[in-house]
Amino acid sequence: MPESIISKSPYTLTLPGNSTETGSLTFWENLELFPKGIQRCFWISGVKEGETRGNHAHWQESQVVVAVAGKVFLEIHSVQGETFKFELSSPEQAVFIPPLNWLVARFTPDSVLLGMSDQAFSEDDYIRDLDYFGKLQKRNK
Repeated sequence: MPESIISKSPYTLTLPGNSTETGSLTFWENLELFPKGIQRCFWISGVKEGETRGNHAHWQESQVVVAVAGKVFLEIHSVQGETFKFELSSPEQAVFIPPLNWLVARFTPDSVLLGMSDQAFSEDDYIRDLDYFGKLQKRNK
């Protein structure tokens, strides 16, 4: 592993779309962020109040996440030790999460989180040990 890991910071996106009296259409196509397109899509629902999801980082995978229903509160810790907080409460809002950012997601009842990834699933890409991630942070401060 390199002495200093360089990571981008997470940030919000406004997703394109349109609304009429018959409803809203929202979409995401961004070959700048995901040059090879979306390689994996997942959604999380039915999270009990007080429970969290995520609780990991990725070595290489980037994600864009959207609350397609309800509200989702994201707390993201960068490998440089910064903390970012986002509230997703509209399908037009998204957050880009680059690699080497630890994610903790909290849900309101009946929330649904949609995730889009630039990588296929690989267990080897996950950092699931918070203590180990903390050691990576200390190296990069």
